[in-house]
Amino acid sequence: MNSRWVFRGCASKAFECKPSAGRGAEFDPRHERQLFQDFKREARLHVAMPGATDWDWLALGQHYGLPTRLLDWTTNPLIACFFAVASQPANEDAIVYAHPLGGSSMIDPERGPGPFEIAEVGFLLPSALAPRIASQKGLFSAHPDPASAWTPPGMAENSFEIPRDTRAVFQRNLFQLGVDAAHIWASLEGVCLSLTWQYRLRIGLGAAL
Repeated sequence: MNSRWVFRGCASKAFECKPSAGRGAEFDPRHERQLFQDFKREARLHVAMPGATDWDWLALGQHYGLPTRLLDWTTNPLIACFFAVASQPANEDAIVYAHPLGGSSMIDPERGPGPFEIAEVGFLLPSALAPRIASQKGLFSAHPDPASAWTPPGMAENSFEIPRDTRAVFQRNLFQLGVDAAHIWASLEGVCLSLTWQYRLRIGLGAAL
C-alpha cells in the first residue's frame, strides 16, 4: 500500500466509525461546544499552549479522553491491529478499517474552517502535543455530525476482520514485532500494561524461568 492509507482498529465489528461526542445520549451541538469551552478553560491550568488553535485544543482533549468530534487513526497498520486485538470486548471478531487519503481530505488548522464549522469529514495531522500521539503515528478524522456513523465508499471492502479465536495469537505476533503497549503508549503506564500482559500469559521476561 502507498503511504496515503490510514487505519483504525476496533475490538468489535459492531463498533461504528462514530466520534465519542455523538455516542450514547441524544447529541446536542450546544452541549458539545460548551464542553469544549470548559475544557479549554480548565486545561490551561495544567498545560501551556501559547498560540494553540482550536484544532490543537480539540486534539489534546481527544488524546486525554474528552468526548469530541474526532476519531483516532494511524498511518501504521500494525498499530491499528494492536488496538483491534488488545481492546475490549475480547470475545468478538475484531476489525481494522483502511481508508485512502486524498489531498483534499487534509485539514489546514491555520487556514481552514474551525472544528465546529467544517462541512465534511476531513483528516487532521495534530501538532506534537504528546509523545503518545507521535509513537502511535496518529492522526484524527473530524466529523461535522458526530451523531452519524461515517461510512465512506469502499469502507466495507477496505476492512480486515480478525476472528476472535486468533486474537491472542495475533497479539503475541505483534509483540514479537515490537508492537505492544510499552511502545505505543510511550509512558510508564504503557510499560506496566505490557509487562502485566506478559506476566499473565507467561511471555518473555514476565514468565518464570
